[in-house]
Order: sequence, then C-alpha cells, then structure tokens
Amino acid sequence: MRGGTPFAGVVCLREVPFEAHFTPAREVGWRLAPEHWGKGYATEGARGALQYAFAALRWDEVVAMTAVQNVRSERVMQRLGMTRDPADDFEHPKVEKGHALRRHILYRIRPSDSRQ
Repeated sequence: MRGGTPFAGVVCLREVPFEAHFTPAREVGWRLAPEHWGKGYATEGARGALQYAFAALRWDEVVAMTAVQNVRSERVMQRLGMTRDPADDFEHPKVEKGHALRRHILYRIRPSDSRQ
C-alpha cells in the first residue's frame, strides 16, 4: 500500500463452521503475515475481540483451535488465559485424513476466566 501501513493480518470472531463434539461453538481466530509474527499483534487483537465477544455480544464461551504443531498460536491462547482439556482435542473434519495438520487442540475461555 502506497503511503500506508502494509496489511498485517486478521482477527475474527465467528461460529465454528463445522460439526464436532464441541459444537455449536463460537471461536476467536487470527492469521498474520509471517513478518508480523512475534510482535504481540495476535494477542492484542484477540484480547480485544474477546472483550467485545463477552461485553457487547454477551457470549458465554469462546473457543480457539489450531493444529498441534502450531506452538505459536497455542502460546497466544495461553497468554489470553484460555485453558485446554486434552480430551477436547480432535481431528479437524476439513483437513484430509492422514494429513499432518489434521490433529487439532482446542482451548476455551469464559468471561470469568478472561484476563482483561
């Protein structure tokens, strides 16, 4: 972008778009360009999204998920105060069977758990 800040990425709130043992559910998610990793943008953006989800939308729980290998995103979930029960981990139905990224971990947070 000429004369402006380059696009860093997105943070979103949405309904989980597939069926799993924990759905229906609402999630917070983020995707940043690699050059913006490690600068706190995902944590800051997701924290703001959670505040909005709990205060304005009155959601009673928000989940976040990632492939087991994505340690960076898992650390963001932990910094947000989200918690993981390994019994909630799952095979992502939109990732083909046998693919290395199919196994996902699930974190949850409720308004009372939120670090705000």
